[in-house]
Order: sequence, then structure tokens, then C-alpha cells
Amino acid sequence: MEFVRHATGKLAYRSFGSGSEVWIFFHGFGQHHQDLLAFDKLRTSKQRYLFVDLIYHGQSSWNTSEKPLKKEEWKVILLSLLQQESIDTFHLVGYSMGGKFALLSYELLPERISSLSLLAPDGIKTGLWYSMSNYPTGIHPLFKQAVFRPQRFFTLVDGLKTAGLLQKSLVKFVRTQLETRSKRAQAYLVWKVLGGLHLQLGTIIRQLRLHPIPVTVVLGEFDRMVAPKNLERFTAKVPQLRLLLLPVGHGQLIESTVSYLQQAQEKEHSSSPQATTDNPR
Repeated sequence: MEFVRHATGKLAYRSFGSGSEVWIFFHGFGQHHQDLLAFDKLRTSKQRYLFVDLIYHGQSSWNTSEKPLKKEEWKVILLSLLQQESIDTFHLVGYSMGGKFALLSYELLPERISSLSLLAPDGIKTGLWYSMSNYPTGIHPLFKQAVFRPQRFFTLVDGLKTAGLLQKSLVKFVRTQLETRSKRAQAYLVWKVLGGLHLQLGTIIRQLRLHPIPVTVVLGEFDRMVAPKNLERFTAKVPQLRLLLLPVGHGQLIESTVSYLQQAQEKEHSSSPQATTDNPR
């Protein structure tokens, strides 16, 4: 692992390849960089991939939960990473919570980013139970209760499911993310430190329209956390945006996206003039 050290902690990442075309990957809540390593199957000799551990995930650290992350601090951290790795412009890929960080990074450094690929991105409009990093600070004491007295919390969740107010898939997601004390503590710290980060979507949309870099949004047809209809207002306002809908749920989206892109890559290679010459019928 390599690290970007800053006043409030350190950001961990791994780098693969030595090409001049740089891609940076941000994972989702409760994951770490290894959950996105499947994308490395797509890397060509011209590319370099950086897989980042977000704050309170993997080997990245934050010195104190009493100090929420501010946008300008994230900008400083990101600029330090770019300087350390001698990166000028780069492509961004973000899954789930990582999609929010990709959009935030674009909001702060639009002139440095060559393309955006967002897989079920958080930060635009997502379900109440899913937005792990997007709650107001006034609710944090309730989540602290969930860390130390989880049974009450799960009883409430099960009651809402029985009443038909929560879908089974959402309940499963919540239980999976909060099933152990360490996971619940991680959730609380993420809520507390990242909860104040809110995207300026109007600014992002105006910038994407003014300087139309490629934007791809990949959604799962059966995703109950980031439903396609919830992103319609955003996707409709970015003319160059390509929307890809895959027949999977939230948890299968990374694997399904890599598989889709591999097939597209193989098809493009087989139809190229060089491939035709090398593989005559």
C-alpha cells in the first residue's frame, strides 16, 4: 500500500500499471479498494489504475471523529495524491458511496477530470436507509445508540418491514452493513465525519454542460438502494450522459459492470482492422 499523509490522517491506495492514462477508483460503504480490483482486468498497457481506500475504510485513517471532513480538506488531500503520483488529468470511477466522492472530486477539480463513471452513485437521490454518509448531524446520537444497543434498532427495522414500510432487500442491506459491533462503529464514524458533505448538483450539472466530458452512469435494474427513477432528474440534465441499466441488484453491480465492459472490449478488439488481419476467417 502507498499513502498520502495529511494533517488529519492518511489516505491509502494501490497503483497498477505505468501508462499515461490514469484512472482513479473509489469503492462503496463498508468496502475497501480490493472490492474494485476486478476492474484491473480491463487495464491496457497505456493505462495506470489507482484504487483508493476511502476514509474509515481499509488502511485509510482519520485522526478524530470530532472533526468532520470539509470539502476544502478533501480537495487538499486529492491534490496531494495527484502531486505525489505526478498526475495531471485523470478519469474517475466510483461505486455507491464512492460515486459521491467521484462527483465531489469533480465539483472541486472539474478541469482535471477527463471522464466520470458512476456505478449506483450515492449523493444524488438514494433511499433513506442507504445513504450511510448523508444524514444530518442532529441524527448522529440515534446512530450512536444503534452501535451500543443494536437490538432496539433491529427490532425497529423488522417492525417497519412487517408493516410493509421497508422492503426485504433494504432490511437485508441494513443488517449486513450493521451486523457486527465493528461494522456499526464504522457506520457511526462515517455518518459523523462525512455526514456534512453535500454535493452542489446544480454546479456539477452546469459544469458538465459547459465542458462536456464523457459521463457514464451504471445502474442495477433490481437495485432498491439506488433506484433508476431516483436519478432521472440528474441524468436528463446531462446531454452527453450514457445510462447503462444491467439486470442485477446493488451488490452485484461491480462484477456485472466489469463483465459487460470485458465483452465490449473483446468485441471492439475482434472487429478492429488489426484483429481482422491477425485472425482471418
